[in-house]
Amino acid sequence: MKLNWLKKRVRGLYRKAKTMARSKSVTIAVKVPINWEPITARNKQRLRQTVGRDTRVIRAFLGIIEQNEDKLLTGKNIDRIHDGKLDQLTMTALKVKSGASQRTNVPHNFKVRFPRISQNEMTECRQTAVALYESYLKLRNKNGWNASRPTSINGSRRIPRWVFSQRFKLIEKKTSVSRWWLDIRNALDSAPEKRFRHDRLSIPLKISPFHLNQIRRGEVKAVQLFTDRTRKWWVTIAVRIPFTDSPEENLPVAILGIDLGIEKAACSTLLTPEKTRETRYFVQHDKVKIIKEYDAHVAVLQREMDTRRNNNFSFERVTEKLRQMRSKRENVAREYDRILTRQLLDYISKLSKKYTLYIAIGRLKNIRVRAKRGNYQGRRFRGMMHSWAFARITDSLKHGLAQQGWKVDGKDTRFRAVPEAWTSIRCWKCGSKGTRPMQNYFYCPSCGLQLNADRNGSINIAARMLTLTKSLHSVRGLGMWTRALDKARRAPLKARKKKPSSKGKSLLSNKEQTSGSGESAAVHFVHSDLVSFSDGTGESDNDPAVVRTVETLSVAGSDAPVLKQEKEARSSGGILSR
Repeated sequence: MKLNWLKKRVRGLYRKAKTMARSKSVTIAVKVPINWEPITARNKQRLRQTVGRDTRVIRAFLGIIEQNEDKLLTGKNIDRIHDGKLDQLTMTALKVKSGASQRTNVPHNFKVRFPRISQNEMTECRQTAVALYESYLKLRNKNGWNASRPTSINGSRRIPRWVFSQRFKLIEKKTSVSRWWLDIRNALDSAPEKRFRHDRLSIPLKISPFHLNQIRRGEVKAVQLFTDRTRKWWVTIAVRIPFTDSPEENLPVAILGIDLGIEKAACSTLLTPEKTRETRYFVQHDKVKIIKEYDAHVAVLQREMDTRRNNNFSFERVTEKLRQMRSKRENVAREYDRILTRQLLDYISKLSKKYTLYIAIGRLKNIRVRAKRGNYQGRRFRGMMHSWAFARITDSLKHGLAQQGWKVDGKDTRFRAVPEAWTSIRCWKCGSKGTRPMQNYFYCPSCGLQLNADRNGSINIAARMLTLTKSLHSVRGLGMWTRALDKARRAPLKARKKKPSSKGKSLLSNKEQTSGSGESAAVHFVHSDLVSFSDGTGESDNDPAVVRTVETLSVAGSDAPVLKQEKEARSSGGILSR
C-alpha cells in the first residue's frame, strides 16, 4: 500500500512540475515558405493528397463534435471537449489497459472510413479539430451565438493539422536545391498495408537567417503545412521559448504608462517614487498621411458607386476597387502597428536595464460607442475611431513582452491594461477635472497646470497601475509617487455621487441659525483661485455659487416684506439681515 501511494505521489509531483514548466514558457510561430519549384511532381501530389486527407478527417471530427456537443462538453466553464468520450464515438480499441473493456463497435468508425491514415495522424487531426471547436466555444461565450461555427467554413478551404515533434524532423542538407528540409510521415500507402515503418516525405524550405534565429530561441514542438489565398505553400513552425520572470532586486522600481493615440501613435511616461523621469512620443507621420490618402480615395470611389447606382449603371468594377483599397489600407495599418510595437519593445528593453519596470497601457473599453451616429462627434471622428486598432497593439505588445520573459498574466503580472476612463481629462497633480481646448492641449482651471493631453493621460495611466499592484504600495518615495498614489485612490470623477437638489430645502447649517466666525466656502474658493477673481458681478470667479449670491441676494431695507426676504435668503444660500 505504501509503495502504491508513493508511486501516485511521485506521479502527481511529476505532473505538477510539468504543468509549471509549461506555464513558464511562450509559444511563437515562425512562418517559412516552401521551396516549391524543385519538388518533384510525385511529391507535390503526395503533399496535396496529405493535406486534403487531413482536411476531410478534421471536418468529420468537427461534424461529430457538433452533433454530440451536449455529451462531449466538460470543464469548469463548460467550454472544453472531452477527448475520451470523442474517442468512444469514433475510434475502436482492441489493445486496452488491464481492467478496461474493448471497443469493437463505435457509432462512427473512422478507421474504416479513412483507411489511408495512421493512428498517430488520426490523433493529430482529432486534436486539431478539438482545438478549433474549443476556440469557437470561447467565442460563443464571449460574443453570443453570432460566432461562426467551424463546420461552416468554406468547403474549398483546407484545414491543416498540427504535426507534433515525434512525427517530423528538421534536417540540414547542404544541397544545391535547399539547405533545410522538412521530413514528415507519409502514411498514404503504408497505412493500408499495415506497415509499422511508414514512408517519409521530404520538403525543401526557404529558411533565412531570421527564421533560424527564431527557431533556435527554443524547442520546436509542431509544424503545420498550409496554402494561402494565392495558393502559395507555407510551413508554420511552433517554437516554445522558456523564460524565468525574475527581475533584478537591486534595481529601483518604476512604472511606464502608455497612452495610445491617433495623431501621435503613443505617448509613454516613466513614473518613479521620486518624480516623473521622462516622456517619449511615438509619432508616425507617414502612416497618418498614407491612410488619409487612402480614405480620400475610398470616399471618391464610394461617391462614384452611389452615382452609378442611382443612375442604374453598372458599378461592379468600382466595388472591386473598393475591396482592393480596403486590403491595402489594412496592410498599411498592420505594418505600422508592427513598427510601433517593435519601437515600444526596444524602449522597454532599454529601461529594463535601469529599473524593475512595470508597464501599464490604457484599455479603451466601449470607446467605439462614442463613435456612433447621433453622438454629434462628426464623420471624421467616427472614421478615426473605427479604424483605430488599439487592441491589436496591446495584444502584440503583450506577446512581445512574453517572448522577452515577462509575466503578462496572473496575479503578480508586471504588464497590465488598465481602464483609461477620465485619464486624459483629469489633472494628474490635483485630481480635478480639466479642459481640452485642443486635442493635444490640457488645462486644469484648479491648479493652473498646462501640458500635453497625451502626457497627462500617460501619467494617470501609470498612477492607476500603482493602485492596482499591491506589491508597489510599500514602495514609498518623496514627491511624485506618494501624490500619484493618493490622487489615484480618490473616487473617479464618473462615480461621484450627485448632490441632492436644494429645491424646497434650507441651505443654512442645521446646527446654527447664523453663520459662524470661520470663512465661507465662497471666500475660500476665491482665495485659492486669485487668478480668476474679479470685482464684477458677472465674472466673479469660476464658482457659480458666488455669482448667484451676488446677483440674487435680497438687501435689508428694501420694499420687499421680511418673510419674502427670509425666503430669498434661505433659497440663495445667504443669511438673514437683522
